[in-house]
Amino acid sequence: MTPIPASPAVVLDARDVVCEYGDRRVLDRVSLAVRRGEIHVILGGSGCGKSTLLRHAIGLERPKEGSVGLFGRDLWSVDEWDRELLLTRVGVLFQSGGLFNSLTVGENVAFPLRERRRLSEAEVRDAVLRTLWRVGLEDAARRMPSQLSGGMKKRAGLARALVLEPEIVFCDEPSAGLDPITSADLDALLVSLKRTLGITFVVVTHELPSVESIADRITVLKKGHQGVVTQGTWADLQVHTDPWVHDFVRRIPSRSVAS
Repeated sequence: MTPIPASPAVVLDARDVVCEYGDRRVLDRVSLAVRRGEIHVILGGSGCGKSTLLRHAIGLERPKEGSVGLFGRDLWSVDEWDRELLLTRVGVLFQSGGLFNSLTVGENVAFPLRERRRLSEAEVRDAVLRTLWRVGLEDAARRMPSQLSGGMKKRAGLARALVLEPEIVFCDEPSAGLDPITSADLDALLVSLKRTLGITFVVVTHELPSVESIADRITVLKKGHQGVVTQGTWADLQVHTDPWVHDFVRRIPSRSVAS
């Protein structure tokens, strides 16, 4: 297995990742490096392997081949204890928000603290309120998830991802199901958190307005390709010579639909 050198500039280093489900190869030699303090978008259409790559990055799936490194250490070369320690430095915002419906917003945000930290109730309460304030939900601690709008659920899920003060946060389709204004507000929040707290974000999405607003760099995957089509900035994608990339970023219908 290729050793992963420690580098303070790179927090996620995936190399030649292969994923197969049965005889179907979903990811074929996929590589990407995420730099500290950036918003790195994994972009592509439905079924291209975006969420599969994310699951490998957060240790939920082990690659058939290749390596996934976090903070300079290979997730699958360390023992289980060290892997868990590495993952305490990671936060995840799931597509639905991932809230427990039987707990209040405050209890949802407190859950990781009670699971992983030895804190007094006063310390837990202060951390929860501070984190809810950061995402604009300081008055929602006692509400149930059923009382929240879609955008508020996403922010509550983000607060839970942030409460352990992670160095990198993975967001799976954060804008899914949101109206354009709410989506734009969430985009602005991610950019603000990156700037004020120095958090690195990896965002899986196919929402082009969000990509243009938030992305420092982009990795593009394509269904049927099983690998990386290109990597670069939003400006790079605008002048890319690959016909599929050109059509994708401009929302041009495929020839079969257009005809």
